[in-house]
Amino acid sequence: MGRSGGQDGQEPGAPPGEDADDALDLDGELDFDDELDLDDELGFGDSFLNEVLSSGVPMPFRRLTPGDRLGGADGRRFEILESLGEGAMGQVFRAQDEELQRVVALKFLFPRDELAGMGLREARAIARLDHENIVRIFDVSEWSGGPGEPTVPFLVMECLGGESLLDLLRRERTLPLARALEIMRDVAAGLAHAHEHQIVHRDLKPSNVFITRQGTVKLLDFGLAWVAPAPGIASEQPELPTAGTPPYMAPEQWRGERVDARTDIWAAGVMLYELLTGELPYPHLMVGELRAKVLSPEPVPSPRERNPELPWELESLLSVLLEKDPEKRLLSAEELREELREMEEHVRPGRAPQRSTAPQRRQVTLLHCRVMGLSALAEEWDSEDFGELEAAFHRAASESIQGHGGFITLCMGDEVLACFGYPVAKEGDAECAVRAGLELPPVVLAALQARLPPGTTAELAVRVGIDTDQVVLDDILPELRGHTPTIQGEAPRIAAWLAQQAGPSEVVVGPSTYSLVRRAFDIQPLGARVFDGRRTLEVHHVLGRSRTAGTRLPMGELSPLVGRKEELGKLLAAWERAREGHGGYVLLCGEAGIGKSRLIQELRERVLPEKPLLLRLQCWHQYSTSALHPVIEMLQRAWLSPERSPQENLRAVERHLEKRGLTPMQVRLLASLVSLPVREDSPHLRFTPQRQKDETLAALATLLMENSGERPVLLVVEDLHWADPSTLQLLSFLIGFVERASLLFVLSARPEFRPPWAQHSAFQSIPLERLPAACTEQLVKEMTRGQELPAEVVTQLVERADGIPLFVEEMTRVLLEGGAAASIPVTLQELLLARLDSLPRRQKQLAQLCAVVGRSFSFALLAQLTGLRGTVLRRDLAGLVAAGLLQARDEENEPGYQFRHALIHEAAYQSLPRSARRQYHQRIAQALGTHFPAVAETRPELLARHYTEAGELKLAIHYWKLAGMRASQRSANEEAVSHLSQSLKLLRSLPDAPVLTRDELQLLIALGMPLVQVQGYRSPEVERTYTRVQALFREVGEELPRLELSFWGSFAYYFARGKSHDSHEVAELLVSLGERQHKPEMLSMGHRMMATDLFTWGQVDTALRHLELALSVPEVDLEQHRALAIRQWVNPRVGALAYATLPLSVSGQWERAERFTREALELAGRIGHPHTTSLALTYCAVASQLRWDARTALGLAEQCIPLAREHRFLLWYLWPSAVRGWALAELGRPQEGLVQMRQVLEGWQRSGIIAGMHHNLGMLAHVHLRLGQAQEGLAAVDEALTLPAVTEEYSYLPELHRVRGELLRLAGREDEARAAFLEAIRFAQEHGMRAYEQRAQASLRRLGLAEESPPRHP
Repeated sequence: MGRSGGQDGQEPGAPPGEDADDALDLDGELDFDDELDLDDELGFGDSFLNEVLSSGVPMPFRRLTPGDRLGGADGRRFEILESLGEGAMGQVFRAQDEELQRVVALKFLFPRDELAGMGLREARAIARLDHENIVRIFDVSEWSGGPGEPTVPFLVMECLGGESLLDLLRRERTLPLARALEIMRDVAAGLAHAHEHQIVHRDLKPSNVFITRQGTVKLLDFGLAWVAPAPGIASEQPELPTAGTPPYMAPEQWRGERVDARTDIWAAGVMLYELLTGELPYPHLMVGELRAKVLSPEPVPSPRERNPELPWELESLLSVLLEKDPEKRLLSAEELREELREMEEHVRPGRAPQRSTAPQRRQVTLLHCRVMGLSALAEEWDSEDFGELEAAFHRAASESIQGHGGFITLCMGDEVLACFGYPVAKEGDAECAVRAGLELPPVVLAALQARLPPGTTAELAVRVGIDTDQVVLDDILPELRGHTPTIQGEAPRIAAWLAQQAGPSEVVVGPSTYSLVRRAFDIQPLGARVFDGRRTLEVHHVLGRSRTAGTRLPMGELSPLVGRKEELGKLLAAWERAREGHGGYVLLCGEAGIGKSRLIQELRERVLPEKPLLLRLQCWHQYSTSALHPVIEMLQRAWLSPERSPQENLRAVERHLEKRGLTPMQVRLLASLVSLPVREDSPHLRFTPQRQKDETLAALATLLMENSGERPVLLVVEDLHWADPSTLQLLSFLIGFVERASLLFVLSARPEFRPPWAQHSAFQSIPLERLPAACTEQLVKEMTRGQELPAEVVTQLVERADGIPLFVEEMTRVLLEGGAAASIPVTLQELLLARLDSLPRRQKQLAQLCAVVGRSFSFALLAQLTGLRGTVLRRDLAGLVAAGLLQARDEENEPGYQFRHALIHEAAYQSLPRSARRQYHQRIAQALGTHFPAVAETRPELLARHYTEAGELKLAIHYWKLAGMRASQRSANEEAVSHLSQSLKLLRSLPDAPVLTRDELQLLIALGMPLVQVQGYRSPEVERTYTRVQALFREVGEELPRLELSFWGSFAYYFARGKSHDSHEVAELLVSLGERQHKPEMLSMGHRMMATDLFTWGQVDTALRHLELALSVPEVDLEQHRALAIRQWVNPRVGALAYATLPLSVSGQWERAERFTREALELAGRIGHPHTTSLALTYCAVASQLRWDARTALGLAEQCIPLAREHRFLLWYLWPSAVRGWALAELGRPQEGLVQMRQVLEGWQRSGIIAGMHHNLGMLAHVHLRLGQAQEGLAAVDEALTLPAVTEEYSYLPELHRVRGELLRLAGREDEARAAFLEAIRFAQEHGMRAYEQRAQASLRRLGLAEESPPRHP
């Protein structure tokens, strides 16, 4: 096929069914260079022929020679031109196709039945493929040399001119990154086409990739191709267990398992690895060793270990291509092609980052440059001359700004506006903007002066303003799409205003920019100035680069070091070893903001008293391709003075280095390194670049070792993940010296950095983990320095910071400066956005979608939202996990993920403009409702939130209501209040809200009870809620029954607040509607409510009649009982039975009261509704107290208290607690009872409940009586007797008079006691309170006894 050069081959394969290990001779060494001989012999490296070499000696056929003709109807269509290759199994010829007048390649296969069948199968399979990156087969035919000779099959193929990829690799060893990606992208394109036709190559390798003279990449030799059978149909193609070439074989091929497209993906990964590093992943191994390595669980060695200059993104891609589990491997060649295309865009030098036409919301730094005095020249100059002057300004400013990574958004007249942080954000964007601003005045003035005619004077001044803020960038203008986005926000105006505040050749920055760059530059505050007549902004003048700008170490007062005792101990131990002459490398590894720099600074502070030599190297993202930049920056800072001329600096450096014992050659090398003007005839300038680099590294090593001989050296290298390859090579070179020197390297890097010295004995790694919550809280408190933050604010801050010290410090600082707790500090926006922008486009979009879903999410939901196949989605999620944005979540039912940090989640969410967020929210809500009904049912608040953000308010109202109702049923009262309040707020925002009274009423009723449990009865919000409910009851009127509302909350509120007439209005409304519309539920509730009011007013017999009516409602089954309990907050029948025990007990019908107690509790138990059960236990306990059954009262109260506490039922917690206090006193534990009663009364008063206080005070008086405390008891009962006139509560009045009489008797005031007993008897007789009457009469009789005895009770 027209290829020149040798090809890589393979060992003879085993016949079908033979053991693969035997066929590959696992005991022998596999020398792949020797194996090339086979392909050289054949001349065309046919894997198919190699596979069947062991089949035996082929049958001979007549040799073809140039000039022979064959094929076609007349046997003369193809003329043989020359032989391209010949071997034991076949021949390839270049031939002329006379019919179509083109040169073709004829591939002849030896005449064996099994071989011919396989060859024709190959031809038929490949003939179906038609793609520019696959060699084309034009025809399949047969030829016989003459009578009696066997028929020989041959393939008619396109004839290629060029070379194989193997030849290219032999010549160049490694390829430039862009070329390697381009070749592999074309390989992937050809594979993708083959895979679409169910064809797997199975032997992809450099010799089977051909590059034409025009640069087109072609896949060759599908001889081992596996044609996947249709589903359910067995394949007739024989399996070749060892099909493939060992160095490129995937694990499943070594195991003899069925192959698929992912097998080719592995081989493509090996090829890409080889193109980028010049080596196979597992080079120079015997076959058995190779097989063991490929089948081992350990990942393939990192390509960056062999080529440190490779981008991290490529290492991530290769790790997925070479994943040993096919399920985790990249799924298809089409995906690989797309990944490689994106990678090309990402790494191509000089190529502008791809910009999305979708709106983007992001923090950017805007630079506004204005030339004052330029527009004045327009009146004096010719228009064309003036246009050229403006163009010179625009060009000079643009080139300078772009040199610092800025993006020009406007050049107009005397103004230039540039944006830093778009289209891709990087850490340090604000610093780049300020550096550009400092450079602009001299550059622009020089460009303008060069255009001015000789003798022309012009007063020109360059002023620069810089502001950092959130903006929306949008390509809304079609004619500018992809070139110049519009900027929506206030930042452009602020930047222009800041330029106006600057003096000539000055750079002025706003407050946000100042907070980002204050450590890198010397800055002078200019004070607050009025912007736009509405507000003031702090303005700062940038004087120049700080002398300490070459480090990220904190300046000024250090933040507290918390939770790093163990790590600091390891650093100090390493320093002690270094001082003793046993140096080493210590790597602090952790994510951004974890505290690496702070820990290094702590070490520095600890060793300062020992006066070591302190050196600091700082790696920067923008200089990751600048050789030895951290070293050069440090040396320039140490050696060069701006006050000296270059020649003076050179002489100073020469003197300094000569004292250190460096040779003249080394002195010149290091002087050149820092750009000093060495002599042009210096010998080192004639060195090759590689030798010059080697000698420079040696000179640096000599200098460092000389210094360490004088005193210990602490050398800090920060942010190694941004180190240029030459700096990494320097560190690799130096590690061989440190073990015998007083020299400690302390390095810092993020987790993605893989040190090439990890196995070296002098290397130690210290991982930094996130701080636990307790340490995070301690850091917050130490940062506040005595300024108290509310506990809930501290808790929120701890949660959002996720244990990252930098996040803690910055958010705490913002709070102390009066900022909002919910906002992301401007100092963190740049870091977080840079992490997002560093992702491949598809992964960034996925991260943004995930952020809209929430902090955590399921794999199934993402699959539904994205439409991606499982493997593709897992690959992208794995990329986000590897990038440190997500972490896998352990779920029993399904896999899930969550953002590692709350701030990353927020930053990803905020990076989307509102319109995009709304679209995402709508898709998510629809997906949840349609495909995840269980989620919609059990977590309706999720749909509510997404519909709210999507602007679908009516659906949002519906789901917030469902969520609130569901939370209320679970007694999750805070959540219920939140959900229902949100639903109510949205309802009232609708334009047709006034006509939605029924919806409003339903929400208010649902909100009322949980609101009471959370805020108490005293809350103004609770009062407003029930006042509105009462008004809506009257407004809705006859339609109330159809709404199936809960009326208990409204009644209970008014009753608890001592407004019994308002509560009675609710009761009468229910009875009236129930009678007119024949609603048993409303009748039962209404009569029971009326009975409550009537009993409270002292009308015992009337109350009992209404309770009989309530209980006369027809019985329902258990499910209906449960439904009623949920809807009404209390089951009506249980409520009637339980409450009836009070008037029955007071009227003396004790047996009936006890029977109702049993029935109420039994039914409540079967219903299983916590609020109903709590109500029943409370009333039955109170009834037991009214019957003076202390033991029963105590048992019921102690059942109710924990249940009510769990569900936060305030009334049902306090009232049983009061009964318990009374019962304890009656059972001989009065002191405990007194403590309990006092706690209850305090809680009762705080709660805002007014009803029942006279009863509580009466029980308190009983407790004092048991303690013999007459005065205290009388105080309590006298206070209780003042309440009925206010609350109209008379149900306990006779007992108040009776206990008052007992206390008066105890105090020796018998006459007053007698009057009290008589009053108790009178009131009890008038109101049918027979139990009270009998008890008062007994007290009166005891008073008349000659000898006083302790009170006894019936």
